[in-house]
Amino acid sequence: MVDNSAQSHPKVLQHLEERVASLSARSAHLEEEIAWRRLLMEQSRDSLVVVDQEARVHEANRRFAEMLGYTVEEVIRLHVWDWDAVHTREQILHLAGTVDEKGHCFETIMRRKDGTLVEVELCNNGAFVGERKLILCVCRDISARKRAQREKEELIRSLQDSLAEIKTLRGILPLCSLCKKVRDDEGFWEQVDIYLTKHSSADITYGLCPDCLRGNNPDQGAEPADA
Repeated sequence: MVDNSAQSHPKVLQHLEERVASLSARSAHLEEEIAWRRLLMEQSRDSLVVVDQEARVHEANRRFAEMLGYTVEEVIRLHVWDWDAVHTREQILHLAGTVDEKGHCFETIMRRKDGTLVEVELCNNGAFVGERKLILCVCRDISARKRAQREKEELIRSLQDSLAEIKTLRGILPLCSLCKKVRDDEGFWEQVDIYLTKHSSADITYGLCPDCLRGNNPDQGAEPADA
């Protein structure tokens, strides 16, 4: 009888060697994937956080933690409602349940650990990893941009108000020839100084012109006395 077990040993060893080589290649590939993912998370200029469908933090990079004033270890123990200053817990859970791979972007406000607020542009994308849904959130601090926008809008309003004042002062003012009062748009007569105060940013000061000074105090010089 021929002993087939001796003949099968080389094939078994070859099969095992092939399995080991395959596992080594897969292990090296996984290590590369992990290193690449870590590089993307940690080297990203944006703040990144991954949450699950229950809005619980699964992973976050250092920039996200620093933006909110936490450590990465502290962030991992948080839920979205711990920093979201706009949405309720129910709204957050609804958003987490409905976001898909198409994602959505919107502006919101986050609350830092110290209670201060930061304006953020948030872009979310959901995907299933096995049976678990994870949501990648890309967060960008837009506080400086929003502040510059508000300052620009305030400057425009100020310029518009100044232009309206200039137009008002350049118009024809109904002036009483006796008492020198001015009639406003509603038909009321006001002192000139009161009218100017209401319709311009001018600060009114009071004094006496040389003629009035001489008329009230003939013995004094002609220099006006400013109030």
